[in-house]
Amino acid sequence: MRIAGKKLKLQTAALVGAWVFSLLSLAFDLRSTSGLFSRSGSMLVLVAIIISYQLMTSRNAYHNQQLDKYRAGSEVNFSRQHPSTYHQKLEINAQFTAVIGTIIWGYGDLII
Repeated sequence: MRIAGKKLKLQTAALVGAWVFSLLSLAFDLRSTSGLFSRSGSMLVLVAIIISYQLMTSRNAYHNQQLDKYRAGSEVNFSRQHPSTYHQKLEINAQFTAVIGTIIWGYGDLII
């Protein structure tokens, strides 16, 4: 479980780093006309898609583990869809980041 926690923290750091890069590029674009802000949207989308894929893979592994426990005769709570609440919130934030990143990527030059 420790490895999963470290992986979630690393994914969180990557998502926060992408947001910080986007905000820094916005601040830079407000002082110049480099167009970096609209390009930062693509980085937000890329990071969000990678993290979403990793989270879906770990959620799939969790479901397979639950099915194996059920086959072995152990009691399993099938209503629980995510390994942890933190995992669920990170997945929602990654999806939100992908949507916002797409908007920034497409319309970032018009926002400024």
